[in-house]
Amino acid sequence: MKSFEVLTSGYFPIHRLKITPVERTLVYDKKVETLIDSHWEEEMIKAQQKNKLLFNGPIYRLEGHTIKNDILEVFVSNTNFKELMGTHFFYPELAEKYCTSALSNAIALSTFLQSSDEHFIFVKRSENIYFGEGLWHLIAGQFSIEPGIEGDDSAFRVLEKELHEEAGISVDHIEQCVCLGLIKSRYYHKPELVFYTQVIPTSEEVAGMIETAHDDFEHEEVAVVHANDLDTFFQQNKFTSIAQGNYYLYKQVMQHE
Repeated sequence: MKSFEVLTSGYFPIHRLKITPVERTLVYDKKVETLIDSHWEEEMIKAQQKNKLLFNGPIYRLEGHTIKNDILEVFVSNTNFKELMGTHFFYPELAEKYCTSALSNAIALSTFLQSSDEHFIFVKRSENIYFGEGLWHLIAGQFSIEPGIEGDDSAFRVLEKELHEEAGISVDHIEQCVCLGLIKSRYYHKPELVFYTQVIPTSEEVAGMIETAHDDFEHEEVAVVHANDLDTFFQQNKFTSIAQGNYYLYKQVMQHE
């Protein structure tokens, strides 16, 4: 069984992906609230001891999605990192007791990243971050609620911010960027908007930019893989479920475009 579930897929460039804020439907009972709060306090102490970054920032929550006239519309409300950690990462069994509507359902963004010389760039998650340490992953981040970034194209704007902070890639470097759909981790029940991004710099240039990027503490290693060697690379290494899902949609969507 795949480690991820495809919620929807397709070819959605910026004018075919619409982010629509709606009313939040998530309401926790007192017992779940107490679980989330007590866990957060424990993790704050552990984070200080281990010198890990932990910040309760605001994140978009997936409320639902539709496809109409080839446009993927994603309905979002608000959640935060504390709710995300307390439900998806530490108490995913809440989904069995209360159904998945009891989970934070925070959305993240990740992108398959291709250079101009037909290579793909992957990063191995460092020990300084939460979850997936030591696994190969992609340039990614939470779909955070950013001041001044809102509207239909907000997912692309936040992804551009992640690309700049984690990989030193500016908007001017981007040749093409499309959303490939929505997936969900089967274990954490967490949704993710996945993308494909092609950039103008070469793979060597991108790898160097990642090494010197502002948020390079998130990655302990960079891999550059030719397009012809992707299957072998995925077979021989351990990846996050989201990276596996992104690769699956890349093959389903981009290789048939």
